[in-house]
Parts: sequence; structure tokens; C-alpha cells
Amino acid sequence: MKKLVITFITLIMLLLTSCKQEQSQNQEQSLNDSKLDSAIFNSKLEKGMSIAEAKKHQVGEVVTVSGKILGAYTVFVDGRASFVMGDPSILVSCDLKENDNCKTPWDVCCEKKEIIAANTLSIQVVDEAGKVLKTGLKGKNGLKELSLVTIKGKIAPQSNDAVTIINAQAIQIN
Repeated sequence: MKKLVITFITLIMLLLTSCKQEQSQNQEQSLNDSKLDSAIFNSKLEKGMSIAEAKKHQVGEVVTVSGKILGAYTVFVDGRASFVMGDPSILVSCDLKENDNCKTPWDVCCEKKEIIAANTLSIQVVDEAGKVLKTGLKGKNGLKELSLVTIKGKIAPQSNDAVTIINAQAIQIN
């Protein structure tokens, strides 16, 4: 009987703890969503530089870059404020190729890997501590695959010669 009572109390405590964690996660996502809506999408930006030009900049420099959400099978990161964008003047997405039956029209799977790497970059929205917000960007203010966008932000510390990441301060859908 004593073991049954201890087991029962343990189960109730686990259930209450998981409910609190879920509530905390929902509150965090709600807070992150409001940060995005109020700050990130309300700027008017001038046309930005090309992705290849932005890749020449150093960590910490502020850049404004224009492009298209394209580049891979999955361009948005689920549950995180991050996506991939590419240069549509160089990379041809599957939606623009005749008789292409690709399930992901934003993919550039027919391009050479070196060309994809040179003409794509990652965009992320971070909090004050530099951590990517725990909320998805897909659908926010109409943001979706193949959207033409202009981004203003800083080259992130995680960037290197192979991968450029921009911590977005403003996102404009063109």
C-alpha cells in the first residue's frame, strides 16, 4: 500500500511539472511572437546588396541584403525563428523550371553545391542573449517559401567562410 501511495504521488508530481513546462513554453512562444510582430516586421528598408556581397562582410557588421526564400528542401526551421534565403538572380528555384516535378518548388536542387553555398545565407532572429527565438517564422506577416525579402541585420558570430548567418533586426517582404 505504501509503494502504491508513493507511486501515485510521484505520477501526480510528474504530471504537474510537465503541465508547468508546457505552459512556460507556450508563454515563451507567445512573448517571442509579439517581439517579432512589433519589431522585426515594421521597418521600411531600401533595396539591399546581393548575398555574395553580404558574404564579404565581417562578423558584427550591419548589412542590408535582398533575396528570395529558397535554397533547400526545407528552408524554415520548425519552432525556431530561422530560414534560408538565396540570390534569385543566380539560383533558379524549381518553380521556374519547365516540366519540373519537384515537390518543393523553392528548392534549387539542380544547381551545383558550390554555387548554392556561395549564394545562400541563413537568417535568424535572436533575443538579447543571442539565442534564436523559439518560434517559427513561416507564415509570420505572410512570410513563406519563395517570398522576396530584404533583411537588415548583423553578421552573426557563428558565421565562417562556409556559412554566413545574419541576426535580423528587420525583415521586409517585398
